Amino acid sequence: MLNNKTRSFSPGVHTALVTPFSGGRLDMNALEKLLLIQRDSKVAGVVVLGTTGESPTVDADERRRIITLAKRVLGGKKQLTVGCGSNDTKKAADAAKEAAELGADFVMTVAPYYNKPSQRGLLRHFLTVADSSPVPVVIYNVPSRTGTDVTAQTLSVLSAHPNVAACKEASTDIASVTEKLLTVPLDFFCGSDTLLYHFLCLGAKGGVCVCSNVEPDVFCRITDTYFSGDHARSKEVFTVLLPFLQALSIDVNPVPVKTLMGAAGLISPEVRLPLCAMAEEKKTALLYAAAEAGIYIK
Repeated sequence: MLNNKTRSFSPGVHTALVTPFSGGRLDMNALEKLLLIQRDSKVAGVVVLGTTGESPTVDADERRRIITLAKRVLGGKKQLTVGCGSNDTKKAADAAKEAAELGADFVMTVAPYYNKPSQRGLLRHFLTVADSSPVPVVIYNVPSRTGTDVTAQTLSVLSAHPNVAACKEASTDIASVTEKLLTVPLDFFCGSDTLLYHFLCLGAKGGVCVCSNVEPDVFCRITDTYFSGDHARSKEVFTVLLPFLQALSIDVNPVPVKTLMGAAGLISPEVRLPLCAMAEEKKTALLYAAAEAGIYIK
């Protein structure tokens, strides 16, 4: 049954949560601690099994365990969104159904990667997932990883579907982003932390953020102050944090944020191949940027 948009993707920051590993295995104890931090913070929601959660290297059993634990720990206090992207439309639709059965409030599905479909193919892909998903769908556009850009025209068509709730837009093409946010009747969320303030100025409802894995309340100040009407304060907070946000791109996501969380003692910085640990010189630059921004390292 479609939701007729009775459930909206809550404004604010949704944390794109990392998936902690230890010795090659899923670290459930560490994951629970991370979920508790998010639950007790000011974030609007948590996204598991996205790019930041290393979903391509998480197996089917691990997926179920992650979703089940997230649902239990968050307990309805934060919206739970599950990444269900695939370049196989049937797999994406099946993943959405399973995530809903396990308690997801929303599913996020990325534009198909590698096979680079046309806009017509993208439209049919997203509509198929939206038609079959028991919970609302968040479209995820990230051209740098998929090789395709979901255009404003395609998003406009998708916005009319009752089960399409929002779009996580991670394009860094400001002209394209501006056109979409000003012309498409859909709730947009920034998918590139370094552009969060820009997105808010264009009418975005918030962001799906990597930075909020660490001290989430600090980054919620950007959106909270903006939505309270204090745009100057929001810009000031964003400006102070911007060098750190830029440093989180010093290596491929989620290597930098996991490195930082490892240095803080929250998790092991371990990532799964083909991702690799960060080089020491990059780690030094990252930790320096964090310190300059007042981000904790214990």
